[in-house]
Amino acid sequence: MTELLSTAGLSKKYGKYFALQDADIHIHTGDIYGLIGRNGAGKTTLLKLINSQIKKTAGEIYNRGQLMQFGRPAIKIGALVESPGLYPDCTAYDNLKYKSIAMGTSKKAYLEELLKVVELSDTGSKKARQFSLGMKQRLSIALALINEPDLLILDEPINGMDPQGIKDIREMLTGINQKMGTTILISSHILDELSKFASNYGIIKDGKVLREFSREQLKEENRSGIEIESPDIEKAEKALREEMQLTNIQKLDENRIILKDVVDHY
Repeated sequence: MTELLSTAGLSKKYGKYFALQDADIHIHTGDIYGLIGRNGAGKTTLLKLINSQIKKTAGEIYNRGQLMQFGRPAIKIGALVESPGLYPDCTAYDNLKYKSIAMGTSKKAYLEELLKVVELSDTGSKKARQFSLGMKQRLSIALALINEPDLLILDEPINGMDPQGIKDIREMLTGINQKMGTTILISSHILDELSKFASNYGIIKDGKVLREFSREQLKEENRSGIEIESPDIEKAEKALREEMQLTNIQKLDENRIILKDVVDHY
């Protein structure tokens, strides 16, 4: 799979304090990459560096293997980092229209399609200040998609939302990734939520990226098991399969089996 964006030794220092230190991440085309870390771990700093909102202290950023110059990415990037910057007295469509004009890419049909993608096409003349938190987040994501980006960067987009709002955002992002072919880099402090739809992950703590892993590795590492020993292990296994409808059973030896419970968030 093609590597869309990567960093090597990326660092940001404020005085004597490293907000980010020697960060290496690798995002492939088509990924939904979940950046996991507590508040203050360095997530936003990393996203701002990738989006050219702040300058690095050291290290490099690469776009499709090419060294990225500050403010001149070799790929199209759309980002929602911190405040969304909505026009509160404008409709959803007008918010999109004004940003598209400012970016020199005003396409009415595309803007209308974006409203459908984020499920705001029926808001009509309703002003953004009247929107719920979830609606504002969806509009902000639509704004980040104006330039039809290769990479969509989202910083904690589900913060403060109720379970239904989180589910709506999750399903919308999955659709954007699959139907529009947009690679997504999303940060959150909630691994349980990102585990439901991200394909790859990076763990960041105290400004350092500790490790990266795939969805498959996450599932494998979250296996837990109950070992059962019996003089008639075949009878015990048959009962478990037929009466309890358990299927993930592995035989260890002539007298022992293990029931494996995969943490599956589908």
